[in-house]
Amino acid sequence: MPVAEAPLTIVSMVGDAEVPMYVLTMKAFYRRIGRGRIVAIIASTMPEAERATLRRHFPGIALQPIEEIDTGPCQRGGCWERLLYILSRAETGYVVQVDSDVLATAEDLDEIDACIRTGTPFTLVDGAREIRTMREVAEAAKRMETDYIGVVVERLFEHYPDCDRLHYVRGSAALAGFAPGGTPRGAVETFHQRMEELVGPVRWREWGTEQCASNFAVANSPGATLLPFPRYTSFFPNGPREGVKLFHFMGSFRFDEGVFAALAKREVASLRGAAR
Repeated sequence: MPVAEAPLTIVSMVGDAEVPMYVLTMKAFYRRIGRGRIVAIIASTMPEAERATLRRHFPGIALQPIEEIDTGPCQRGGCWERLLYILSRAETGYVVQVDSDVLATAEDLDEIDACIRTGTPFTLVDGAREIRTMREVAEAAKRMETDYIGVVVERLFEHYPDCDRLHYVRGSAALAGFAPGGTPRGAVETFHQRMEELVGPVRWREWGTEQCASNFAVANSPGATLLPFPRYTSFFPNGPREGVKLFHFMGSFRFDEGVFAALAKREVASLRGAAR
């Protein structure tokens, strides 16, 4: 599946063990979008065999060593390198972030394609979510009984400068679109600094704070939209099954009910049929 040049970049972080899943994810996604540069953020130690697999399946793919990404004043780890890299690239072109556990299941991704064509930022949400002010998000988070870092961060938004003007959405960094002219990288660096002061340096380095920053970046970008739920959804127990165009199979949920395996086999069969 050769890379087709376009004013679009599709970025993913790819671990050594994730290469097979990433190949499936990207082939399914790219078959429907049909264009754009592809960048895989990898460890500099990724074996040559895995690199060769990526190049064989996606001629023209760019392999970006994660250690070479400048994080500026922000932390390393927890996917922060990915977000900061994306925001730097989004200064001059549209960027879509796709995780390796995302799988397109319908024959089109028209809503995503429309966002790319019109330069509209987007993110994946589960349920009836909406973009709200940071103060409104903080009030809602206070009613949630959980110590999950994402909610802990949200509870402190009422102390963020301009929290009545700035926005947030509880979205997913697994699939998001960043448009030129959206939230600049500097604003996210400021978000990192101020939230670290509010949350504390230890908890701020827990897994999940980068997703908060991604949500902040999308929500404060002009014209941002949310992918329609349940056509675009995470896969979870008792969640949507019919009419879904794309699933995010987070964590161990990909092993539930045999859904991921069945959809993966169907996609592989479609790819083989298209190659004949």
